[in-house]
Amino acid sequence: MAWQETLHKLREELADLRSERQQQAAAEEEEQRQQQAKLTEFAASWDIPALLAEMNRVLLDGGGQVETMTSWESEDGDDLFYLGDGEDDEEGDFVTALLSWDEQGEREIAVDLGQTEQGFYLQVNGADVRLDRDALERALVEAFRDELEL
Repeated sequence: MAWQETLHKLREELADLRSERQQQAAAEEEEQRQQQAKLTEFAASWDIPALLAEMNRVLLDGGGQVETMTSWESEDGDDLFYLGDGEDDEEGDFVTALLSWDEQGEREIAVDLGQTEQGFYLQVNGADVRLDRDALERALVEAFRDELEL
């Protein structure tokens, strides 16, 4: 009988632990949703797709394509995974806006606006850019020049 009692007590402990873990997971999910909403709002305030659309219109006569995606969702419902250059990459959520076109091969300008524990960051084609509108505009022009090797 002691064996049965031990198992029942263990079962009660497990039930409490599982309940606690579920509550903790739910709280973490809610916090992540809030962070993603904050990032989405911050990204919208930068209106990066509009900048890329303007580049497409003026420089490519509308021949390119502008897309926006997030690290936590994609068109087919699968999560996207950040494939940075390795060593110093930090995990966190990000919003990516892309301008892609075909001009003697596939060309692309990718703008990542993300958030880590240290705060927000901005990158154009993998290069860090100061969180400043003028710096972003200069980086976009430079990225376009680099893509076409001007």
